[in-house]
Amino acid sequence: MATPDIINEAAKLIAEARRVLFLTSAGMSADSNIPTFRDKDGYWRNFPPFKEKNLEAQDLASPWAFRNVLPHAWAFYEWRRRNAHENEPHAGYHIVNRWIADRFDEAFIHTTNTDGYHLLSGAPLDQVMEVHGSMWRLQCLDTCTYDFWDDVSVPLCEMSYDTMKAWDYPKCPRCKSIARPHILMFGDGEYVGHPDQERNFQSFLGEPIDLAILVGSSGAVPTNDYIAVHLQSQGTDVININPDPTSNSIVRTDLFIPMTSKAAFVALDEAAFGKLA
Repeated sequence: MATPDIINEAAKLIAEARRVLFLTSAGMSADSNIPTFRDKDGYWRNFPPFKEKNLEAQDLASPWAFRNVLPHAWAFYEWRRRNAHENEPHAGYHIVNRWIADRFDEAFIHTTNTDGYHLLSGAPLDQVMEVHGSMWRLQCLDTCTYDFWDDVSVPLCEMSYDTMKAWDYPKCPRCKSIARPHILMFGDGEYVGHPDQERNFQSFLGEPIDLAILVGSSGAVPTNDYIAVHLQSQGTDVININPDPTSNSIVRTDLFIPMTSKAAFVALDEAAFGKLA
């Protein structure tokens, strides 16, 4: 648990900040019951049929899987879509959105998550960069076009939980071949990206940033940590929210809050804005 002094110091920075960058990763959604699949044992508990075949997340989350074990590859993502649909963004997401709307002059969210919870919770469309894509968008597996499209249907395809095989896959509206998630997968040179989000993020980086809030980052994917370190070198204050005490090894900020994202944002909101929140 963070000390009251750390919470109060971080809250003071939040209350005074004008331009803020949120850097969110897997831990941001942990309180919403979204698995990360970085823990192999946890992954096997969710998907025993994959354990029997020794298929790990990085095997299935790849263009290779969609071409070689398609029923399993789509089942993996269909399971994730259904899980995200059955749960919902926690209170921390809504606190972030309220701060962006009411407290800061400018703010932006750079997330490595693919659950779409920032946008689903109501974050401004032009203030979010989903650097690894979103499970709620699709693109052509054969890349007949660089277009992508939204599809929030649940279920999107049929699947068996016993075998973790899917069928009746979504199709590309242009060429009618199989569609794939609009997600940057492992070994993926075919992800078409999101040019609008990329331009918006680069535009936001064009002016100094007062404060970066790093949330739930994993050492396995330290994308956001390195952005935070770069901003630190330019004088930006960094708050790191993560229940894992080893997660501050890259950023090394004094403003480390060892709490889950939901608990931390609730505490910071109360400390920064109190009854005005």
